[in-house]
Amino acid sequence: MSLYETLGGEQVLASLIHSFYHQVYHDSLLRPLFPDDRHRVEQAQLSFLTQLTGGPRNPNQEPTSLAMIHRLLPIHEEHAIRWLELMEVASVEAIPNEEARGQLMERLRIGAMNVLRVCEAHQMD
Repeated sequence: MSLYETLGGEQVLASLIHSFYHQVYHDSLLRPLFPDDRHRVEQAQLSFLTQLTGGPRNPNQEPTSLAMIHRLLPIHEEHAIRWLELMEVASVEAIPNEEARGQLMERLRIGAMNVLRVCEAHQMD
């Protein structure tokens, strides 16, 4: 069984994302990094988390590259840490399966730190 299925599929991920972005769009550190079109942001995040957790593939959709996104929108360590903090709060609210929640958060921590390394490397160029 994939992590996507263990988490509860699209319904749980959509709930997680909605809760998460409610926090993000009210956060003074992260809000300036996101466009006004919250719906588009949430849809992109749903696609990303579906891919990350082994959910169904949409054959018409390109894989999400966080490294490419953040080459255009660099982040700093405080952004990555705050993003993870808010995601942790949202995950506790949305994901009842503690083990699956932990697995997701570990994948997200690894991803956030990889994006941060890419951003730091490009700032040195």
